[in-house]
Amino acid sequence: MDTVLGYLPTVLPIVIGLAVVAFLALKFVVNVGPTQIAIIERRYMGKKLPANRAFAMPGEVGIQAKYLDPGLHFVFWPFTVVIKKENFVIIGANELGVLTATDGEAMPSGRVFAEDAAGEKHGNFQDPIGFLENGGIRGKQLRFLTNGTYKIHPFLFQVARIQKTMIPEGCIGVVTAADGASLEEGQLLGKRIAGHDNFQKAEVFLKQGGQKGPQIDFLKPGTYNIHTDMLKIEQKQAVQVRENEVGIVDSKAGQPMGKDDVVAETPDLLLHSSFQDGQAFLDNGGKRGPQVMPLRPGTYYINPYLFSVVMKPQTVIKQGEVGVLISHVGKDPAALNGENKVPGTGPVSTGAEDPEESRHDSGVRGRHVVPEGFRGIQMNVLMPGNYNINPLAYTVIKVPTTTRSIEWSENQTSGDFNPFSVVSNDGFEMQVEVRCQYRILPENAPYVVQKLGSIEELEKNVLHPQIDGIFRAQVSKSPAIKYQQERANEQTDAETAVRTDLDRYKVEIVSVMICNIKLPQELMHTTQERNLAQQREQMYTAQEAAENKRISFAKKKAEADQQPAIIAAQSGIEIARHEASQMEERAKGTAKQIEIEATATAGRVKQIGDAEASVIESKGAATAKAYAEQGAALTPEGLTVIEIMRMVSEGKVKIVPDVVAGGGNSGGGMVDLLLADMVQRSREPKAPSLSAAPAPAKADETK
Repeated sequence: MDTVLGYLPTVLPIVIGLAVVAFLALKFVVNVGPTQIAIIERRYMGKKLPANRAFAMPGEVGIQAKYLDPGLHFVFWPFTVVIKKENFVIIGANELGVLTATDGEAMPSGRVFAEDAAGEKHGNFQDPIGFLENGGIRGKQLRFLTNGTYKIHPFLFQVARIQKTMIPEGCIGVVTAADGASLEEGQLLGKRIAGHDNFQKAEVFLKQGGQKGPQIDFLKPGTYNIHTDMLKIEQKQAVQVRENEVGIVDSKAGQPMGKDDVVAETPDLLLHSSFQDGQAFLDNGGKRGPQVMPLRPGTYYINPYLFSVVMKPQTVIKQGEVGVLISHVGKDPAALNGENKVPGTGPVSTGAEDPEESRHDSGVRGRHVVPEGFRGIQMNVLMPGNYNINPLAYTVIKVPTTTRSIEWSENQTSGDFNPFSVVSNDGFEMQVEVRCQYRILPENAPYVVQKLGSIEELEKNVLHPQIDGIFRAQVSKSPAIKYQQERANEQTDAETAVRTDLDRYKVEIVSVMICNIKLPQELMHTTQERNLAQQREQMYTAQEAAENKRISFAKKKAEADQQPAIIAAQSGIEIARHEASQMEERAKGTAKQIEIEATATAGRVKQIGDAEASVIESKGAATAKAYAEQGAALTPEGLTVIEIMRMVSEGKVKIVPDVVAGGGNSGGGMVDLLLADMVQRSREPKAPSLSAAPAPAKADETK
């Protein structure tokens, strides 16, 4: 212990010396890490810091603008000391570094952000001396740091990290500048400035005269390095015009519309890319207000600060109808004179003319139906299809071209009317139900709209009152029962009258039908009774005809059944004729025989025989001649009848026949009866021949 204490006086000064050396070494030698900078302050022996400065330049007393880079550095302590070591500033991939300088030149009056006067001389603010010596301005800087690692003086520059601006698909970024020149009077949006690279070069924007406030240019989808303190970005949805829609555009800036304009005439869409280039729209004479040209289906990047867009449905013309277009834009129709000519041009073809209206149009009022390019009802109609039509600029009235039906009945549907209650000529109140079918040709549709406005007006104010009046007039001229009885004629007359009346309205009547007539109950009962009586009469007539047909059929059947008997009777007649001839020949032979025998007898017998022979011969000849003449005059059938009647009168034929035959209307029944009786007799044993007649004479002669 004593030994140690003995060495203490010698060692202590050495230890103290080493400690002092180490302390001084730490003060004079500064070790700055590889990712650091050191901020130093000069406290003594130097120039005084100017009053308007915050950081000292080399040789000036104060916190130095220059910092120490990584490594070992010697400082003149205690005149210069290290007050802070600061890590490098790291800006991420999706970040920007916005700097605020606490020293430099004063900000110009009226400015909010500092332009970078030093440019590239300060190496992205890593050379503070270069910044201050080259006119760097105090305040928030327009130039910013992109992703990377930077050596930034933490006292001279304060760094705020912001996110990069990302505009997704289907959106736009609307820009509002917080600094710049003031807008002119009446100016709504800041004008387009060239060279600022989608607002990523804010300092260029200001140097080129960029204006404060909302900008006419905007950001499309993408990622941008934008100083969002200087340029506020508001994300908005792009304009989406869906299928079966149109976008109606209203401009908030531009030249004023004319006093007679309803919508503004739009510059060629190709010039401003369908309102997506607002500056081009204004430069080409775009006007404030609703635009005549709509947006078709699609996606549009349109600045909502300049244009507002409202969606409207497309105009759809279905099959079976046309669209009559009423234009609210175009030239004044007063330019069309009575000859349908525009002054200084040739004749204008207006298609179908209405003579009824032409006299009113000539020199008295503007035409209603006009050619393309003029305001008013357009002569050309829209055929079936989809159309991108601005409803503010054009009104489309749909007119059906198919056959339409309208009814006046108790079973009403939409658009129909009550049945007509009318009074007949004989004072009976009755109801008439009517159906009218009509159609409008496409080329006549504009004139129907001209005269009536719409189909509803046509049916309500023309068809209904005219058909009502026509039927009332017709019914009042006819008794109720007669009107019902002559329904077909009344319907034809009504159709003719309606067709004539509607022709001047360019409406084609297809048919007018009386569907039902409701008479009073008492008349209905009378009509029903009359109809029943007529039906009974028709039934009886039909029954009578059926009975007559049945009788005729029975007659024909009876005649057919008697055909065998008739044929047999006719055969009997022929046999009787031959027998009569045979009897005549026998009589002649007998007479000859008597004559021969008489010659041998006495004179008296001879005279008697001769006389009898002469008589018989005379009778035979007379009979034969009579038969021949009668046969020529009466036909064989008539002769047969006469012979039969003679035989009946002589009692040789029975009156009551054994066979009865049905007869007809011709009187042939009696003939058939007698013929049948003769046939019956022919089958019986024959009576003695006439040749036996002379036998009594012989007896007498014997006597």
